[in-house]
Amino acid sequence: MRIQPLLAGLLVCGWLLSACTSAASHERSVFSTYDDGRAASLADVFKELPAESSGGEPSELSGTLDLEQLIRQAEVHSPKLSAAYEKWRGSVRGITASTAIPDATFAYSEFIRSIETRLGPIERRFMFQQGVPNPGKLVAREEQAAGRAAAMRANFEATRLGLRESLLLAYIDFQALDSRKTILDELAKDLRAIEQVLEARVTANLAPQSALLRVQVEAERLESDAATLEKRRPALAAALSAVVGMKIAPNAKAPPLPAASTEKLPQDAKLLALAVDHPSVQEDFAQVAIADAKVNEAGWMWVPDMFFGFEYQMVGKPDVPMLPDKYGEDAVSVTVGITIPWQFHVNLARGDMARAERQAAKFMVEQRRLDITARLEQQKFSYVDASRLVDLFENTVLPKARQSLELVRSDFTADRATLTDVLDSERALLAAELSQINARVDLLKSRARIESLIAKDLDSVQ
Repeated sequence: MRIQPLLAGLLVCGWLLSACTSAASHERSVFSTYDDGRAASLADVFKELPAESSGGEPSELSGTLDLEQLIRQAEVHSPKLSAAYEKWRGSVRGITASTAIPDATFAYSEFIRSIETRLGPIERRFMFQQGVPNPGKLVAREEQAAGRAAAMRANFEATRLGLRESLLLAYIDFQALDSRKTILDELAKDLRAIEQVLEARVTANLAPQSALLRVQVEAERLESDAATLEKRRPALAAALSAVVGMKIAPNAKAPPLPAASTEKLPQDAKLLALAVDHPSVQEDFAQVAIADAKVNEAGWMWVPDMFFGFEYQMVGKPDVPMLPDKYGEDAVSVTVGITIPWQFHVNLARGDMARAERQAAKFMVEQRRLDITARLEQQKFSYVDASRLVDLFENTVLPKARQSLELVRSDFTADRATLTDVLDSERALLAAELSQINARVDLLKSRARIESLIAKDLDSVQ
């Protein structure tokens, strides 16, 4: 009969250790599924990536950069994404740690001076004790840990979306640099052709020297602007390297800036429904779940915890001859007890603190949704306005600017137009070409930002 309380305590302890909430099981399952898929996808990515140098550092990317390859590189090498993944992995492992019960204690006592009892002197004592929190506390703590794992999972997804957005923006800037430089080089080449014509005229005293100097100054200005863009290339490569997590060669280039699609956006309601379900909102929702679990834990703080123990005392035989065998027998005891949560003011404060934290988390969810809605509206305006400008420049302004320059050049050749007219037309065309590139860049960047907000490609939104 003495052993029954100890067995009951051990059974309760085992049940608590094996208990697992549905939220915890879900988070473990989600991470395990993703982790297996991630390992397989990274293995495939490594096969496609360039070989690494003998020193173990990744080879730098050079030549013409491919966007899809850069995205795969970022999945492998980005320190920011890797850090978010490790935080998620650690939070999942933290679910198990959250349900840990207090460490057991074991004590050994050797009596320097024995305690004399009726049955004999107590010579030494062995004591074991284990505390066991009430089940409600452990369940609430596991729910908190599951909430933190859900928050880190959402944080990882938000980080991945942000990484892709940053990569697209940096890549678009890289593409725009080459497009702007191409325009400047072409216009400078045209001015150099006019320079040759004017040199012949100046030599034949058919044109003033000042006209030649004006063309030379204008051409040199364009060539200087093109050289400035080229010198900016290493800085853009460094910005791209920071996002990808792998060195980009300073002389790397990007494909030409693609034609920006000016198709209409999906319905506002669809975009808004996707945006308010953004991983960053889910991360704030997880904070609400954590706060709910803390409120639950605060309620269980009023319930006592239990503890049980085992004690073994070695009793020696008294130094008296002819005593029965029952003298000198060892003593065994079992202890069962509960804690007394008498600090009422602390428990009340803990509950108030948890409820305040829950309310704050709910407000943060609402604020996050308002911020995302505002950002979505801003990017929708930028997308629509950039689409309008792209149509305007490609279909109206640029054709007219090119036609005007051709006519002015023809008139200049026939002495019906002045050099000032030619230079003004060149500047107008340059301004139109650069404005058209800026509009395409704005359109592509707005599209990338919208896709990051809705966590989907726009083409996949029906």
